[in-house]
Amino acid sequence: MRKTTNIISIVMILLYIAFLAIGWKNFPAELPTHFNASGAADEFGPKSSLLVEPAAMIGLFLLLAIVERFPKLWNIPADVIDDNEENVLNTCFMMFGILKIVIILVCAFAGFMCIYPGFPSWTMYLAIGVILLTIVVSTVKIYGGKLG
Repeated sequence: MRKTTNIISIVMILLYIAFLAIGWKNFPAELPTHFNASGAADEFGPKSSLLVEPAAMIGLFLLLAIVERFPKLWNIPADVIDDNEENVLNTCFMMFGILKIVIILVCAFAGFMCIYPGFPSWTMYLAIGVILLTIVVSTVKIYGGKLG
């Protein structure tokens, strides 16, 4: 699972970088750089600000990939014992994999919103919802479906 999600994440990052490289000369010199809650642009900047997204993608991917390699350092919200260790670790690895992919999507959606003014802002909210749902479902699974 980890290898698969890492490959998917890396391919997504490379595709986004290729998208920027191919379209760079066609992007306007000034782009929206921030949006309010309704999705309307409220700040503008140079197109070089588009480089923030791939940098964030790479940085967050590397951070999660490094943290993922050291399970003994994780602050798991349940006692890990021999009986549940495999379930807890597999759940955490699945959570990290999903989070890597969805965080890369969030960064890509932010870039698309800057480049294409009509790009729907609900995609960002959906991706953030998937992040929160992933964390909640993983926490419940770690506790074996019993919270409290």
